[in-house]
Amino acid sequence: MPRAVDIEGTAAGVEAGGRDPPPSTPLRVVVTYAAVGGLWILFSDRLLDQLVAPGPLNVALQTAKGWVFVLAGAALLYLLMRRDARQRAAVAAQVRAVLDSIEDAILVVDPGAHVVDANRAALGMFEGLLRGEVEIPLLDLAKASQMRMADGSPVLPDAFLPARVEGETLHRAAVVLHRGEGREVQAEVTAAPILERPGGPLRFAVVVLRDVSELRRRDELQDEFLATAAHEFKTPLAVIKAYVQLLQRRSTGEAAALEVVSRQVDRLSRLVQQLLEVARLKQGGPELALAEYDLSAQVREVLGRMNRMGGGQRLQATATAPAAVRADRDRIDQVLVSLLDNALKFSPHGGEVVVSVDRAGTEAVVSVRDSGLGIPPERQRQLFRRYYRAHEGDPDDRGGFGLGLDLAREIVSRHGGRVWFESETGSGSTFFFSLPLAPEAPHVRA
Repeated sequence: MPRAVDIEGTAAGVEAGGRDPPPSTPLRVVVTYAAVGGLWILFSDRLLDQLVAPGPLNVALQTAKGWVFVLAGAALLYLLMRRDARQRAAVAAQVRAVLDSIEDAILVVDPGAHVVDANRAALGMFEGLLRGEVEIPLLDLAKASQMRMADGSPVLPDAFLPARVEGETLHRAAVVLHRGEGREVQAEVTAAPILERPGGPLRFAVVVLRDVSELRRRDELQDEFLATAAHEFKTPLAVIKAYVQLLQRRSTGEAAALEVVSRQVDRLSRLVQQLLEVARLKQGGPELALAEYDLSAQVREVLGRMNRMGGGQRLQATATAPAAVRADRDRIDQVLVSLLDNALKFSPHGGEVVVSVDRAGTEAVVSVRDSGLGIPPERQRQLFRRYYRAHEGDPDDRGGFGLGLDLAREIVSRHGGRVWFESETGSGSTFFFSLPLAPEAPHVRA
């Protein structure tokens, strides 16, 4: 096992908010020792002079008296140091027991990116690699375990030591590595700094690796099941739709009822299509069909199409500056429709939805603003989680699978863009997504 760091001192420093731990020797012991020593020096010489006349015997007794004082002081110092060592050992043993009981792998890394301590779970994860009393470079450990980032890029020491430069905490970086027996492990990594003092230099970084292989496998099985189920639903839904349309042409008495059935079949078909799209994108495909076109023109086209569908709400475009992008037009169409559907769904009483396209540096930014329900602050952090619905269980719940935002983020991310939002309960929400602008070209297809 790598050499042990001062766990007790580190833990005490963290508990004290980064300050140095207080000394374990009580102040009263020091004061008492100083007082006794001063009284001994002050009165022992006088007493000895009164009892023994000056001469060789007096000198010998003075020397012996000094040695008694030194030995007594040494004995007291030894007892205090021994007690302090026992206290530190007890605290270190408790901290070690806590660390070894944690299922996540924990590495303690020094500012030079060397692994200097590890808990039992880390020894299991890096079996055969963490051994001996020698500091192990983090980069060597990453290479020996064939560690790489989730996107396949190599792992660099600074990826786990953001605090070495800025004192920040790294949240949930995904990595893949191989255990000693060759099994591939998917892990989420967090790294946090331990500083000498607030704003001071880095003392250590604590790196935590959580094995999420089983969770990932369950997600994959879930996606496979949903994709299979969605695929199987497509054919019967198409047959139902066809027969509804046939009945609509032949019967006039039940036209209203058939129209309701038709709309619900369309809704179910859209949900099934969402499931298929999410499963395909999570599996890395299909490939994007990139082409250069004007994003503003596409926004106006989607708005016109959705306005013609009616529904009592009005979609309005403002400040749609020309913005040439290189993207998959059909996929971006899905993103726009998803964001607009959400805005309309959560804007009751015919509220207006305003869409704009702006250029910001090297990006085109689309915003979709509604004046509807807004999103409760306590639910905003999970909004992009798959299958999550911000208003689930509320009277304002509009149903659905909670896939639209996850799908939109996945599509935009594959284009090199991002999705974010601003929201206030009762005042509506604004969703944004950005795409890289295409290089300047003389002609852009609308």
